[in-house]
Amino acid sequence: MKSIIPIFLLVFNSFLIFSQNQGEIKGTVKDAVSDETIIGATVLIAEGKGGVTDINGNYSIKADSGQYVLTVSYVGYEAQKLKIKVGSKPVTFNFSLQSKTLNEVEVVADVAKIRETPVAFSNITAKQIQEELGTRDLPMVLNSTPGVYATEQGGGSGDARVSIRGFDQRNVAVMVDGVPVNDMENGQVYWSNWDGLGDITRSMQVQRGLGASKLAIASVGGTINIITKGIDEKFGVSVKQEVNNYGLYKTSFGFNSGPLKNGWGVTLGGARKWGNGWADATFDDAWSYFFKVQKRFKNQLFSFSASGAPQSHGQRSTPIMPIAIYSKSLAQSLGINTDSVYSHSDNTTGTQGERGLRYNSNWGNLNGSVFNEKINYFHKPQFNLSHFWTPTEKLNVSTVLYLSIGKGGGTALKNITSKDTATGQLDIQSIYNYNSTNISSTYSTTEHVSSNYQRAANNDHIWYGVLSTWNYKINDHLSALAGVDGRYYKGTHYQTVYNLIGGDYTLDFTDKNQPFASVNKAANMKRVGDKVGYYNDAIVMWGGAFAQVEYKKEKWSTFLTGSISQTGYQRIDYFKKKDLVLADTTIQQAVGYGDTLSYKGTRYTNQSAEARFATTPRLWFLGYTIKGGANYNINDNHNVFLNLGYLNMAPRLNLVFDNNNKKFLDIHNQKVYAIEIGYGLKHPKYAANLNFYYTLWRNKPPAYTPTVPDPNGGGTLSYNINGLDALHKGIELDFIYKVLENLDVEGIASIGDWKTVSGAVVNVTNDLGQVVQKVDFSAKDIHVGDAAQIQIGGGLRYTIVKNLYIKPRFTYFGKNYANFDPLTLVGTNKDRESWKMPSYNILDIYAGYDFSYRKLKYTLTAGVVNALDAVYITDGQNGMNFDANTAVVFMGMGRRYNVALKIAF
Repeated sequence: MKSIIPIFLLVFNSFLIFSQNQGEIKGTVKDAVSDETIIGATVLIAEGKGGVTDINGNYSIKADSGQYVLTVSYVGYEAQKLKIKVGSKPVTFNFSLQSKTLNEVEVVADVAKIRETPVAFSNITAKQIQEELGTRDLPMVLNSTPGVYATEQGGGSGDARVSIRGFDQRNVAVMVDGVPVNDMENGQVYWSNWDGLGDITRSMQVQRGLGASKLAIASVGGTINIITKGIDEKFGVSVKQEVNNYGLYKTSFGFNSGPLKNGWGVTLGGARKWGNGWADATFDDAWSYFFKVQKRFKNQLFSFSASGAPQSHGQRSTPIMPIAIYSKSLAQSLGINTDSVYSHSDNTTGTQGERGLRYNSNWGNLNGSVFNEKINYFHKPQFNLSHFWTPTEKLNVSTVLYLSIGKGGGTALKNITSKDTATGQLDIQSIYNYNSTNISSTYSTTEHVSSNYQRAANNDHIWYGVLSTWNYKINDHLSALAGVDGRYYKGTHYQTVYNLIGGDYTLDFTDKNQPFASVNKAANMKRVGDKVGYYNDAIVMWGGAFAQVEYKKEKWSTFLTGSISQTGYQRIDYFKKKDLVLADTTIQQAVGYGDTLSYKGTRYTNQSAEARFATTPRLWFLGYTIKGGANYNINDNHNVFLNLGYLNMAPRLNLVFDNNNKKFLDIHNQKVYAIEIGYGLKHPKYAANLNFYYTLWRNKPPAYTPTVPDPNGGGTLSYNINGLDALHKGIELDFIYKVLENLDVEGIASIGDWKTVSGAVVNVTNDLGQVVQKVDFSAKDIHVGDAAQIQIGGGLRYTIVKNLYIKPRFTYFGKNYANFDPLTLVGTNKDRESWKMPSYNILDIYAGYDFSYRKLKYTLTAGVVNALDAVYITDGQNGMNFDANTAVVFMGMGRRYNVALKIAF
């Protein structure tokens, strides 16, 4: 017995020593872009020793004390290795794996990389979109990034807008899978055309400033890079149902085949959104669809995708009106005499007073039903065919062919109609009662003619292009790329009769190429669907080439990019007369189809179909860009970067030709000079970015084509503004700190100083090129409007228990000025500052819970936007007195709730 005791003690002590020398390695493996956990990833510390991640993406490995190389891999992802040291205490190592398929798309989309690409940027993951977006437009999630200001304007679905560093979205490049989607005529992005994009977004990156794009795009303020979902590395199906507190519903689904046999893969997505909008009498009736199929060969990948969002929605697009109409208390706090406003308004009375934040003046009642005069409807399917080819280890080639076909428009009443001051609504019923009994015997003794009706402004287009890039790795440190960018766009713009409101036809004489009424009365009798008002084509042609050199060695990464482009414009007006060409001369008089004139004793009739349309010459403008930058990694935790660039951009179409096909005489390119420096801090528990920027924009174009009355009569004269310069400078900060394993704290700050800094004398000319008027304006040191120049925000994500989180976010917006028209800054108003709108704070709260049941994964999310029900102004336009009394505004939305349940397997 005594001999057994020492043996037992020896074994027991050996066990204790062994236990003390063994530690635990644990962590989580996620997708680097979507932030979703990866199930079944292999984690090894030695050949055959390790494990796989569980249903939550977690792993745990027991190992003896010592040094190891931890290897994490999963099919379709880039493997990662990390040298680690294991002791007696548990150590945690989390991994974010990069998809091999995504890398190919990122090359086309010019996605910036941390501690490598020398630009300021923020990443928005699919997880954040799922947690925060709800039923809102996609840009609204971007207010959590520094320098970004997004509003929902009138509150109609898809009517959001976004600014970056004070530059509106006409000067922010939006790219979807590397393809530019800004309108080719005016640079706008209409988010209603992209309803459902949030459901198929795999990642979104906001690059502030000139950005990393190699294309000659209008990224004055920044670039929004959106990458759609590809073929995941596992099979998956999901269904999601959402609803908010004002009666808007959304049902969506997703399908991902994962890798199939012989390299195939399929991704499907779709959504249906319907119900009420937040503002009175607005609604949403929308569908969206997404389809992507991929085929991978040994060194090639083919991808075809199709997406679209047919929709119609009610708008509140013209009630940008006095503050007192929306909120009496806010108006009085700003010193506004509300009694005076109410007594002089056709939207209310002194007795009725304020109408409330949801008030919409664009609707009325017709035969007991709601009639919204402002309806937007559109369908813009987009098709992409992509080819990625790696013929050698040093060369890769990417080519994207794309096609977009858009059709739709927006409605409005032809004539201004009276309002019922008791309700503040349009008197649509009176229009109907008049039209349904109005007879014009000159045209018909049995049918009723509408004097006022609902017409639609249609903007159809066909747009196709090619983007091809050749990237060559010269050696381990140096690489070069070159490519071409070609686009063709034709926008067809016309008005049509949309709703005759009780009548059978209306009269319209705007088509000068129609015979006179005495010849054919029916030609001027317009019915639903007939064209009225205007009808023209705008053609934009684009040809560009670009090149880039990139150098990376040890702690340095640098790039130099250059591009050149030719932009061509032409305008064809089908309702304007064209000169009648005779055998020996050109009659210097516009003669419409069917019209006649006398020349040298002979009477001529214009019956030539070829000669009937007014067509401008095709004009070309050269543009180019050059930009470069460098990043230096001081050590594993700190880096600094610098970038600078110059953009010389062609004018947009509306600055080349006016609506009468007249070419402006004074046309100049825009010029942008920019420089930016930044600092980055990266640590396992915290990270931060700090950057300073300076952007000078010369010859800033107006948001619209200005006009003045023709002093000689005959309508109005359009003219071009040159010489308006703007200077945008500021500082931006963002950070995140992992306080605990279950608590993340993040914050942002953006302090800008954005002003116009010049004035000019503008010459207004008539059709003969004669100067008939001079406009002398000055906008020196006037703050840029419609974007908050100070933004400070913070939030946290606290995991209460496993898979249950709460996520409050607070944001302050200040130094927000009303937008101004430079042409009002004349005479005694030269250099007059715009009205400064009140600052405001917004608190949003999000929460969610994930759980599994019977092999299904459930995700329940909820959100409260504007939880404190703040009353605030988001958008404003200066009035005649440059103050709150005369300003007209859009108000922010009140408190809203959203709940969603997603089921996946």
